[in-house]
Amino acid sequence: MEPKISSLAIQRFRSLKDLKIEGMGRVNLITGKNNTGKSSVLEAIRILASEASPYVISDILRFREEDADESMESFFRFSSLFLGFPQFSASINPILIISTGQRAMNISIGAGWYVEERDETGLRRVLKKQQGLFGEEEEGAPGLVIKTEGKSRILSLTSNGYRRIGSFRPDYADNQLIPCQFVSPFGGEFTRTLGYLWDKIALTDNENDVVDALRIIDPQIQAVSMVGAEGSQKTRKAIVRVSNIYDPVSLRSFGDGLNRLFGIILSLVNSKDGLLLIDEFENGLHYSVQVDVWRVIFKLANRLDIQVVATSHSWDAIEAFQQAASEVGDEGVLIRLTRRGEEIIPTVFREDELAIVTRDHIEVR
Repeated sequence: MEPKISSLAIQRFRSLKDLKIEGMGRVNLITGKNNTGKSSVLEAIRILASEASPYVISDILRFREEDADESMESFFRFSSLFLGFPQFSASINPILIISTGQRAMNISIGAGWYVEERDETGLRRVLKKQQGLFGEEEEGAPGLVIKTEGKSRILSLTSNGYRRIGSFRPDYADNQLIPCQFVSPFGGEFTRTLGYLWDKIALTDNENDVVDALRIIDPQIQAVSMVGAEGSQKTRKAIVRVSNIYDPVSLRSFGDGLNRLFGIILSLVNSKDGLLLIDEFENGLHYSVQVDVWRVIFKLANRLDIQVVATSHSWDAIEAFQQAASEVGDEGVLIRLTRRGEEIIPTVFREDELAIVTRDHIEVR
């Protein structure tokens, strides 16, 4: 079956001037040196899948600490998303993100200057100004114009803007073009988010999938649950029942590896018919368990029709990926990103080529 995304084109997004990746598979591992745009590819996919939702834009900026202080009224807070960190101008060349595959998608993100007016009934309308730059004595705000398949909308992040991005409930992220879950490099999925994801699969077969995966690290684990006040996601925590311990124990007591795996698998089973993105897959996972973790990812991705895109700069993760991929045929694809001047060049290795890479220890990190 054709993957959700078989090719991906990204223009003028962060450091990606003009990147095109062809021949993506069901499970993809992106490698490359630092500052080659691995995380930026995942961010671009998140933006594409959500049609640049305020929740996703907010999460991306906050994670990179690019959500500027609200007192900085003259700062274009979306600048970091554009190639070269441009100062605000309505003539900024737009970001383009386009995919082909089972679910073709495209989005254009440009800049504009906007003002708010009220009609005679008091209804607020956001209008695009033809002129206006910082320093002019007029009300208004710089913002983004987002175009998808003939539709256009405005998003502003400045302190005097019309749509301010703040805190959103986890379920806000469900309003996406295609289901898409993201696992950060540090596992740093808030308990309130994991609690929401757990509630969606509790008492289903997917709950057993999560428990089975955790047994890769600790075979004594018998069950997992989330406890805490209903409707108060911040106070919730994961607990596990272990065969040799009488009372349930907090999952946090078991160290980074088990908690990292919990976040990955819980996000995976919540990505049915969609996408799972994992930044720096190997973080917290000992090399000895990585083959088994990849096997679970391949198995569930196939069963639940999920496309996985992960990043890594670990040789252990690459070898483990290749071993698991060799057991399922041609579903695994390795994508190496290489910087040449201002260009980022992708090289795609399918399963047979990947076997040669790992056998001959060809450097692809």
